[in-house]
Amino acid sequence: MKKVFIMDKYHHKNQFFLDYLVKNHFQRVGSVENADIIFSAATYIHIQNYPDKKFILGPHFSVFPEKKVKQFNNRENNGTYIQPSEWSKSVWTDEFSFKNLPVKSMSFGVDTKRFAPDDKMPKDTVILYHKNRDPSDFKIIQDFLKYKNINFVIFDYHKRYKEEDYLKALKRAKYCIWLGSHESQGFALEEALSCNVPICVWNVTLHKQEYTKRNKYRNIKSKVTTIPYWDSMCGEYFYDNEDIETTFDTFISKLNQYTPRKYILENLSLEKRANEWIKFINEL
Repeated sequence: MKKVFIMDKYHHKNQFFLDYLVKNHFQRVGSVENADIIFSAATYIHIQNYPDKKFILGPHFSVFPEKKVKQFNNRENNGTYIQPSEWSKSVWTDEFSFKNLPVKSMSFGVDTKRFAPDDKMPKDTVILYHKNRDPSDFKIIQDFLKYKNINFVIFDYHKRYKEEDYLKALKRAKYCIWLGSHESQGFALEEALSCNVPICVWNVTLHKQEYTKRNKYRNIKSKVTTIPYWDSMCGEYFYDNEDIETTFDTFISKLNQYTPRKYILENLSLEKRANEWIKFINEL
């Protein structure tokens, strides 16, 4: 059994999955010296000094390749940088030509036991989820729902809602309307899908559509998405406000046909992703 050392803290959703992975499939140790595999989310280490060990680095060093991550010396071919999705990997390798380390797309598992549907609950709630989009887009989508005489509850990422409140709403949700920016993985959306809640997504194509960082990202050309993990069984999506009504009407007409939880169980459950991570680690 391989020995694993996790150097630092990850985003809490990533951390939950890694704790599950290591607890169930590896032996956890407390130092680099005792480990075969070392995970580092954002802490620099001289990996070239440990030629007999393998390092899984990232994804939290920086949004784009910056000085610290460019200092890695991979002469021993023992380091790999991870990104949670293919598009976020491509930004590093294509637009920024990052070559210090091989970059691998590896998503993290979703807690499908906690985020599960409750068939005993009435489906009487419509969720409007908002994360850092232009306020004018937010107003457009609210006005549209009001025009359709649809009552909705808002979950705003930047207002730091309680996860328990979100989970309670998901268990009563008939569907979600999603107004987000780019997501390297998108846990909140995947958790809604895990609760078997279909979603209609106003998707994005550019980094600068993240409203509060629009100036910082204005020159980034790589294509992005709100839904890096998605299938037709999850719902519908559109890009332009002219398509809201047509897409929404299609979405509502097919509401009972979507099977979003099935998609999550087949692709992003803890067990499914653990199997992929074990394969990845064994091939290092």
